[in-house]
Amino acid sequence: MMAKSTRAKSDEQERRIAKALGGRQVIGSGSTPFLKGDVVSGKLFIEAKTKMVPCDSISVKRAWLEKAKAQALATGKSDYAVAVSFGDNKDFYIVEDDMFKDLYTCREALRALIDVLGGLDDPLVDDLDNLKASGIRALVRRYLGE
Repeated sequence: MMAKSTRAKSDEQERRIAKALGGRQVIGSGSTPFLKGDVVSGKLFIEAKTKMVPCDSISVKRAWLEKAKAQALATGKSDYAVAVSFGDNKDFYIVEDDMFKDLYTCREALRALIDVLGGLDDPLVDDLDNLKASGIRALVRRYLGE
C-alpha cells in the first residue's frame, strides 16, 4: 500500500473539518498570498495541522496561533482556531481564552433554554412560529446576567 503524501493527509483533515462545521476547505491555502487558512465557516477561520501517522503528542507553536489570528482578521473573520490531529482522524481545537469562555457561556445558555422549554421534545419547540422571540431573548439575557 502506498503511503499518503503530506498534502493528501492535510486535505483529508481539512475536508473532515469543513464537513463537520458546515464550512468550506480553502483549496490551495498557503500556496498564494491571498488564499489564507485551511477551512472557513461563517466568521470562523481555521488553520489545520496534522501528523502523518498516529502519535501521542504534537508540539504546538505559538506562531501557528498568532498567524491564524492575524490571517483571520485580515480576511474579515472574527473568530479563529487551530485544529490539530494526532494522525488518527480526530481533531482538537485550540482557541483563545475569550472565545472558549464565549463558547462555554453560549452552551450553558442553550442548555438552560432547552430546560426552560421542557426539552427538545416539548410541543412548544415544534411550533417555533408561535414562540415569541422576545421571550427567548429575555431567557437568554437572564441566563447571561445582562
